[in-house]
Formats: sequence, C-alpha cells, structure tokens
Amino acid sequence: MSAVLDEESKALLRRILERTAYRQIMVANIRGHGLKYLIDVADKSLLVRDLEAALEVLRHVERLYGELDGEGLALAVRDAMERIPYPYSRLELSVCLALVGRAERLVASTYLESRSTGMAAVARRIHDLERPGTRLLEVHLSDFCAEPGNRPAAQQFVNRWTAIALVAFGRPGTAGDLRCHALGLRSAKVGDLVRSFLDETRAWCQSFHLVLPDVATLGIDLAPEGAQHGPRG
Repeated sequence: MSAVLDEESKALLRRILERTAYRQIMVANIRGHGLKYLIDVADKSLLVRDLEAALEVLRHVERLYGELDGEGLALAVRDAMERIPYPYSRLELSVCLALVGRAERLVASTYLESRSTGMAAVARRIHDLERPGTRLLEVHLSDFCAEPGNRPAAQQFVNRWTAIALVAFGRPGTAGDLRCHALGLRSAKVGDLVRSFLDETRAWCQSFHLVLPDVATLGIDLAPEGAQHGPRG
C-alpha cells in the first residue's frame, strides 16, 4: 500500500479520501444529471465514459480507505451529498465540468509524489483521466462564446462555478493543510493550489473571451485560518 504511516498520517489520509470521494461522487452525479441536456447519442456516450471513469476512481478510493482502517465511506460523505449543486443547462454543464475538472486535476497533482503510494496511485488515475465528454462540451462552449452577445450568460456561470471550485479546495492555512504538507502526504498547500487554479482559469477564460471573476466579489472567504478579514461580500 505505502510506507509505514503513523496514526496521524492515516487519519489525515482518511479525511483526504473522504473529500476525494465527495468530489468523485459529485462530478459523477452532475454528469448523470447533465445527460438530459445532450441530444445526440454519441455525445451522451462520451459523457457516460467520463462518468464511468469517475466511478472507477471511486472504487480505488474505497479500497484505499479500507486499507487505512476507514469504514463506511459512503456514510462519511452522505450529508455533503445533499449540498451538491447542479447545472441548469448544457451551457452551464460545459462551464461546470471544465472548471471542476481543472480543479480536480490540480488537486491530484499535489499527491502524485505522496508518501502514501496508495494515494499517489489514486491521484495518478484522477490526473490522467481523459474526460472526452468534457472536451466535447468545451467545443460547444467555444462556439457559443464566439458570439459576443452570448458571453454575458456564459460569464454568469463562470462566476458561479469558479466560486464552487475554490471552496472545494478547502481553507488555506488550517492545521490539516499544514500537516499534510509537513508530513509529505501532499506536495503543495491549499494556498498554492488556489493561486495555480486562478492562474489556469484566467487563461482558460481568456480563450473563451471571458474574464476571471474578482474573488472578492464571489462571497467566499479564502483568508488563511486565523487571519483578520472583513465580512464576506
């Protein structure tokens, strides 16, 4: 499975795997929900391939969770499942999967050299997912945004899903964030991930003639734990 881990490392990894499971279930549910927005059977088939790949990753997450003395992974994330947001159109589905997929890949990249070889293997699976359904939807999004009059609608969805993706990274500077990095379970801290995601998303937005929203206007708090900050916008 991995190098011998102490109890602190195991507990942190179980929490990491719970968040990983949540993200995989979330994106699988969103893809299943989003099938109704695709008319062509071939397009549906590509999105189903993405869904099946996410479920295969989830099987490996469950296996590793058990090896780390975890029990009831589905129960551990059940309450969070009730808060999953869903897209309301094909356009929003395109933006959602593009941004969530980038966030997912960035998070995985920080575990590729984890002390836990099991976690590194799970991360490699996530990082290397091909996501053909998402690529197809991004082509549709590009066509939509080619018309200047369509861009305000797309921008609204970019703002919404940028905020959701940022929250999914967690809060910078928490005890768990710092310990995961210090113990070699993860190669970057949450603050580093947020900066990388914003840089990637800015370039992605520009490719669609859209703009990266100002984080201060999104109503989320990304200040390091314990930092002084004003109320959310």
